[in-house]
Amino acid sequence: MTKYIIRRLLWAIPVLLAIITATFLLAHSIPGGPFDYAGEKQLPESVRQNLMRKYRLDAPVYVQLGNWIWDALRFNFGPSYYSRGQTVNDILRRTFPISAQLGVLSLLLALLIGIPTGTVAAVKQNTVVDYSATFIAILGVSIPNMVLGPLLIWVFAVHLGWFPAARWGVDYTQLYLGIFPPMTHEFWAHAFLPMVTLGTAYSASIARLTRASLLQVIREDYMRTAMAKGLNSFRVIVVHGLRNSLIPVATVLGPMFAGIVTGSLIVERIFGIPGMGRYFVDSITNRDYPVIMGVTLVYSVLLVAGNLLVDLSYAWLDPRIRYD
Repeated sequence: MTKYIIRRLLWAIPVLLAIITATFLLAHSIPGGPFDYAGEKQLPESVRQNLMRKYRLDAPVYVQLGNWIWDALRFNFGPSYYSRGQTVNDILRRTFPISAQLGVLSLLLALLIGIPTGTVAAVKQNTVVDYSATFIAILGVSIPNMVLGPLLIWVFAVHLGWFPAARWGVDYTQLYLGIFPPMTHEFWAHAFLPMVTLGTAYSASIARLTRASLLQVIREDYMRTAMAKGLNSFRVIVVHGLRNSLIPVATVLGPMFAGIVTGSLIVERIFGIPGMGRYFVDSITNRDYPVIMGVTLVYSVLLVAGNLLVDLSYAWLDPRIRYD
């Protein structure tokens, strides 16, 4: 197991370098530059050239890439071209914990809803329960966040007044250990609606995967043998069947975890959450190369780490899998 982990970590280095290089080249190939305009006015050419020289953007692209990688190895992602007076480190330090909180809570909600729903649908196959669960899952996947979010705000914030309509409810300076929010009533009141909005589609996808996989596992010989021995059906399904059926679910959790933790632009926009997704899209529009590269690197590291954890979870879910 240790050798496998070390080998995977070593393979992650060229993968990250490839992602960084491709992103850097694509970002610099977009027409326009970060200092072409100041607001709606075009900067004088002399001023633009001075800014390009100050931020070393007048060097060849391969030199700029080498400089950025060297700075990134020292965890220095440079200044933001658009958010003046702020570095990329400041932006990530302020926004990543908020996006991570929203993502982790939404993913936990998706798992708590999706796995039990898929399990019940598989056990009650071709019944009203199965049809209802399948219909709800398809409905959850079909409704986009840009529709569900405003709908929840209109019902629960505007008409019923149960939850606030926007903001996150906790300042980044109040976090424990830099990432954990204080679990106050105000925090949960602000977090509930965006958490439900972001977690609904994921829970529906997890429910469908769990149902399809569990239906296949139920038909295995060892499941029929356990039932024939007189074991409790609930124990057979949960302990023996569900554990092996979660391998397809675990497979999608890797990229799902990376995507949901780094922030959802639509949900953050709808609920006014100052997360990382909003800065990432704004950085593309404003040609803010350091922010693009910093957020991409964070996403890539989370994706590699998530996939590694998924592969390691296979051995726990199915004892027949070994990494010797």
